[in-house]
Amino acid sequence: MTFPVRIYLDSPGGWVAFGSEQAGLPLPWGLNPEGPIVTYGSYFEALVRLLDQDRYRPLRSALSQLLGRSVTVSEIQELAVVSQKHGAFYHVAQVRVRIAERYHSLVVNSAVGTARQTFLASEYAVLQELTRSFPHGFLPRVFFLGTSWCRSVEGSPFALKCFLGEWFEGYHEFHLTRRGDADGISIKVWDAHPRNPLLKVEESRLLYRLATLILTTYYDPRSFRQIYPWRHAAGDFIVMRRKTRLKVRLITARGYFPLVTMAGADPSDRWIPLVHFFLNLSLHMRLDRLDGTGELAWASADSQQGVISGFLAGWRQKATKDPELPSPAEVLEVLQRFTVDEWLAFAPLVLDNGFEEPEELEFLESKLEEHATSLAAALGEVV
Repeated sequence: MTFPVRIYLDSPGGWVAFGSEQAGLPLPWGLNPEGPIVTYGSYFEALVRLLDQDRYRPLRSALSQLLGRSVTVSEIQELAVVSQKHGAFYHVAQVRVRIAERYHSLVVNSAVGTARQTFLASEYAVLQELTRSFPHGFLPRVFFLGTSWCRSVEGSPFALKCFLGEWFEGYHEFHLTRRGDADGISIKVWDAHPRNPLLKVEESRLLYRLATLILTTYYDPRSFRQIYPWRHAAGDFIVMRRKTRLKVRLITARGYFPLVTMAGADPSDRWIPLVHFFLNLSLHMRLDRLDGTGELAWASADSQQGVISGFLAGWRQKATKDPELPSPAEVLEVLQRFTVDEWLAFAPLVLDNGFEEPEELEFLESKLEEHATSLAAALGEVV
């Protein structure tokens, strides 16, 4: 090895060099921990072991796909591995490589325990399928799926399943947060060096528009397959903020399947899955947890305008490519026909199909009347 390997922990103030005093600390866990307890030291050793096997073949393969050319070991000038996040399903690290004085980043997601590892392998396959079928760049490309070995705090060896994927540089997680004034709830961008971390109302609408457009882009109007489940509370969407311009990306696709099956049905009944998709999307766009891990939170009704415009923009792209699909005007007309009572009558079907956790289900049920009322009003304003 001819280049240095540096290890860091991410923090609100930036990267902190990893030292021996942190090596014995256990990794944080999400809810419902499964599997052996892992220390930071063992975790980092396993990640480096994954990257450097067979003369850094996994790393070279990922970089070659990322850059569109073959990358050799001799080109690598520096390698940094940064522990970024420890969620309910995965441990997430950033891998930053310096080549020809430029930095390129990858993500390595790793899972401990049978259930999480099965989930990780499934997500890898879904991301492969979607990035091949929908070359929009909204989802990260994935490059390598493999296994490294780790040790528990008791010293027992076990497999750590990992995949290497594209890291969206300059993007940040965001969540609903309480404001210190009467305006209540706003969106806070988790930038390490924020000038103003709270989004303005117009920016929030744009964020919801872009996130909705992304999910609508991946919706299949014939098989009714869609990316699901997804959650703001899990940090599934990330945003890049440049003045008033926003870019949004979706960092995961845990599943791709229909929530409603209409096999063999009359073509006119295909409206049911589309309306189902729209209502489910509009509900979950407003759902989050305060600051990512706090109590369940609900975005303001202003978000509805962004959701509707993003949905129609995504549908317009589909209808342009497939003239057999109804036009955006026809879709809007159908949605505008729904009364508040009809949205409320349709909502239980959406919640039944949405795999809600008990706490989420109760929360969403408490918001249905307000949501149906504001949704109908927002649809009525669209011309």
